[in-house]
Amino acid sequence: MSRGLGDVYKRQIINFTRPDLAPDNMASLDRAVMNKQYQRVLVTTPHPLLRLVCLGLVTFIFTLFSLELTRFGTLLAPLWFPTSIMMVAFYRHAGKMWPGIALACSFGNIFASWMLFSWASINITYTAINIIEATVGALLLRKLLPWYNPLQNLNDWVRLALGSALVPPLVGGVLVHFLVPSAEPLRNFLVWVLSEAIGALALVPLGLLFKPHYLLRHRNPKLLLETLVTLVVTLVLSWTAITWLPWPFTCIIVLLMWSAVRLPRMEAFLIFLFTIMMVSLMMARNPLSMTPSSMIVTFNAPWLPFLMMLLPANIMTMVMYAFRAERKHITESEERFRNAMEYSAIGMALVGVEGQWLQANKALCNFLGYSQSELQSLTFQQLTWPEDLNTDLEQLQQLIHGEINTYTLEKRYYTRSGEVVWALLAVSVVRHADGTPLYFIAQIEDINDLKQTEWVNKRLMERITLANEAGGIGIWEWDLEPDVISWDKRMFELYEIPSHIKPTWQLWHAAMVPEDRTHAEQVLRESLQARVPFKLEFRIRVKDGIRHIRSLANRVLNKQGEVERLLGINMDMTEVKQLNEALFQEKERLHITLDSIGEAVLCTDIDMNITFMNPVAEKMSGWSQSEALGQPILKVLHITFGENGPLMENIHSGDMSRTDIEQDVVLNCRNGGSFDIHYSITPLSTLEGHTIGSVLVIQDVTESRKMLRQLSYSASHDALTHLANRVSFENHLKRLLQTVQETHQRHALVFIDLDRFKAVNDTAGHAAGDALLRELSSLMLTMLRSSDVLARLGGDEFGLLLPDCNVESARYIAGRLIDAINNYHFSWEGRLHRIGASAGITLIDDTNYQAAEVMSQADIACYASKNSGRGVVTVYEPQQERIHSARSMMSLDEQWHMIKDNHLLMIARSVASPRIPESSSFWLISLRLWTSQGEVLEEHAFRAGLAEPELLHALDRRIFSEFFRTYAAQVAAKGMGVALPLSEAGLASVTLVDELLDLITRGPLPARLLHLAIAVDVLSNTDENVQQGLQKLRQAGCRVVLTRVGRDMNVFSQLSANTADYLLLDTDMVTNVHGNLMDEMMVTIIQGHAQRLGIKTIAGPCHQSIMMDTLSGIGVDFIYGDTIGEAQPLDLLLNTSYFAIN
Repeated sequence: MSRGLGDVYKRQIINFTRPDLAPDNMASLDRAVMNKQYQRVLVTTPHPLLRLVCLGLVTFIFTLFSLELTRFGTLLAPLWFPTSIMMVAFYRHAGKMWPGIALACSFGNIFASWMLFSWASINITYTAINIIEATVGALLLRKLLPWYNPLQNLNDWVRLALGSALVPPLVGGVLVHFLVPSAEPLRNFLVWVLSEAIGALALVPLGLLFKPHYLLRHRNPKLLLETLVTLVVTLVLSWTAITWLPWPFTCIIVLLMWSAVRLPRMEAFLIFLFTIMMVSLMMARNPLSMTPSSMIVTFNAPWLPFLMMLLPANIMTMVMYAFRAERKHITESEERFRNAMEYSAIGMALVGVEGQWLQANKALCNFLGYSQSELQSLTFQQLTWPEDLNTDLEQLQQLIHGEINTYTLEKRYYTRSGEVVWALLAVSVVRHADGTPLYFIAQIEDINDLKQTEWVNKRLMERITLANEAGGIGIWEWDLEPDVISWDKRMFELYEIPSHIKPTWQLWHAAMVPEDRTHAEQVLRESLQARVPFKLEFRIRVKDGIRHIRSLANRVLNKQGEVERLLGINMDMTEVKQLNEALFQEKERLHITLDSIGEAVLCTDIDMNITFMNPVAEKMSGWSQSEALGQPILKVLHITFGENGPLMENIHSGDMSRTDIEQDVVLNCRNGGSFDIHYSITPLSTLEGHTIGSVLVIQDVTESRKMLRQLSYSASHDALTHLANRVSFENHLKRLLQTVQETHQRHALVFIDLDRFKAVNDTAGHAAGDALLRELSSLMLTMLRSSDVLARLGGDEFGLLLPDCNVESARYIAGRLIDAINNYHFSWEGRLHRIGASAGITLIDDTNYQAAEVMSQADIACYASKNSGRGVVTVYEPQQERIHSARSMMSLDEQWHMIKDNHLLMIARSVASPRIPESSSFWLISLRLWTSQGEVLEEHAFRAGLAEPELLHALDRRIFSEFFRTYAAQVAAKGMGVALPLSEAGLASVTLVDELLDLITRGPLPARLLHLAIAVDVLSNTDENVQQGLQKLRQAGCRVVLTRVGRDMNVFSQLSANTADYLLLDTDMVTNVHGNLMDEMMVTIIQGHAQRLGIKTIAGPCHQSIMMDTLSGIGVDFIYGDTIGEAQPLDLLLNTSYFAIN
């Protein structure tokens, strides 16, 4: 008759399943336990199908056994195992395998029922109930028991009994009662519940405790033998008790308790199962065996049951006593160990085989800065300094393998705060009975302070050793009684003697230079006799020559007061000697240098008394060094502020107030005469920074100061006429304007412009024009007051400032000047030239005192005089400004008409080197344009009136289109370069630049011959199109000429070597370069900057030979002007036979 399905899954080796399910985690923990000590065991995992076949076979066997018990006389088996087998299989496998397990166990159950009975007797209801019971039990066991090691104490066993032997059998009994009616329902219910409960208690603990590595421990013969003997004895005595003794189960209980005491859990549960199966089988086959076959024992020993009652009680009492005694002993031992560990002065810890901290005492926690719970979440590998970890792990492996019993190691740990500390580690191992390591006992002693002290001592010794070696110091010891000399390593190096040679007195004596031996012996003898330290300097011979040695030694006295031994040092003094010699030579060189330099040098002490004077100082002061030594410095140096100024009372005042050559300080010589000087005082200090005196250096700057005065004069005066120049005149005007509101005075400003002066220049030459300007300047000065300021503003323009002057007086003075000039007869080379002048006057008062306005007003009034017929004087009136503005303004239509339709003439000026003026390098092109009224306008004047960028673009297009259409082919044929003007607005136009590049590409003129004259202001333009356009033209091969380079030196901070090829200097800076020292210096500075960047310079217009010579002397690369060639129309030049190879 079928009872249902059972399942037992007995893993033959090791089974690893899904890690996300509880039983599979148990398998993973099995693997963790079977770590390194089981690495030699071959582990395989059965195929899932093989597992199911094994389950079916085990179920079949146990079903046969259970059904055999039905012969006891019941319809249901009194002991049922298949349900427990299935329950354990469900518990230990993943849910996806449960259907297969149920199917395999069902086949085993049904097949066993068919073998013992017929197919008709098989009831599938019982099978379904068994599956339900197994499912409920597996779920309860998973819920109630821990995942790993499910039976650890009595509480776990109670939960096991509840989840497998109580609830599932009751569920099955209830289902049988309702689903399978019978004549004796109560008896069937009780038999079902008891059979399931007995099977669960007999088989489920065994199934839960079984682990693959448990089989491995039976390789121990002692355990295997004890298990087998206990099994045999239990089975034999159980059979004997059932056969011969009354109340046999009392005896069987004693036997099972004996097995439980002697064996481990799994072996004990296994014996319980075998005993239950044997006794059940005996009861099923012979129910009368419960009654003894012989009544002799009962008759003769009627009180034997009392003995059978006392035996389990006594045995359990002794077992419990032994258990309690052992537990007390273990508790006391643990308490002693815990106290010893907790109150130990050094750190102690229990460490797992994988490095985890299992337990740590307070000393270790305080040492590392962690609490015990924090330590237990870490491993010692995490806290070990990386450099010490490998050494620790190597010795730990040796300890695990039994090669060593303990090991000690100095290592470093990280504390919680990140600090690195030193500790002395001692490690021993606690092993299992089979020899596998359980955990390590680690003793960790804080040696951080000791290590710190060792480190300090080591560093101190290193410093002493390094100091001795760096100082060339060797240490020696001479024990006089046994006559033993000891040297350190440095001594052998000093004497260049191999270290294996034993040092002796003779060796030292022989190494010494013969001339020094006698003195050394004498010093040593006197020291020993007087019992005092000695100091000795001598020379020794070495491979490279002579080495100077200084020896210092002290004596050690014995108890009798005699010298027992000498302890001393040898220092290499060779470098010191060489330095002293070099210092002496340097001192000699310094004296020679001070005697030969052209500056006066004086040294003083801290009280400013003279300690040294060189010959120049003697000459300039008139004092000899012997006379001046010890004298106060201001007594020797008679210094005044200015030639006849006050006497200097503090030598530091002149040095600290101003330090350049403009300082007007004069040294008056004792013997007569004086020197313009510039001096500086430098303190002399010791190495500690204490001042011990001063060094005074005096320069004779008489010539430099004279040149500076000339420069200052040139900067403020016109070189030709010696009148004030424009800058000086404007400064005078500004100073006068600042006082107008305070004084309420009236002043007059007069502008004078010569008439027909250009005709004199053109007909008689520039030399005649210069002579005329000088004569007229002298003439006008004779007619002015001493307070009046006359200046040449440039060219043929003069300015006159009349302080404290009203309009009538100003008109009178200006009229006299104009009449004198108009009537002046200038004769040059026998030819008489008549000139004239026009003047404009403006009044300065407290309502009209802005510099720019009054200058503009005087200019407008002068312009009005010229328009009124020349040779007259005009006083400024507001309507003149409106008339002037109207005349100067040109309409937008007129400007467009001039650009597009009117005639445009290109004027070419030859550019050549001032050293070879006959060789022209390229032509500089300027424009002349005609108005609709036929007036001629120069290019710069016309461009100044163009306000719209479109007008500038149109003018650039007109220039380039006309040039490439008319002149490009002829210019290319001659091989001459030309410089065409290009506006900044045109350079910013991407379209215009592209059109120009297209003209160059399609035109006959090579790009290298096209020079583009661009204003230098483009360098400060931040528009990206300007810089990109310039770069495009440079890449195409065009040369770039930056024009109007003047006095603004900031240009060179923006200029690089690849930006331009030429710099064209501003005309105003070049016009008077031959007569104005300041202009000459500015041109020289610009030439130096350009030469540093590799850029050529162009200056002009140059109309005089002296001007050309000046520019050539400065180093200017190219010039243009009348000295090179007269300006001519470009078409006229192209019709000549001149050509070049460029």
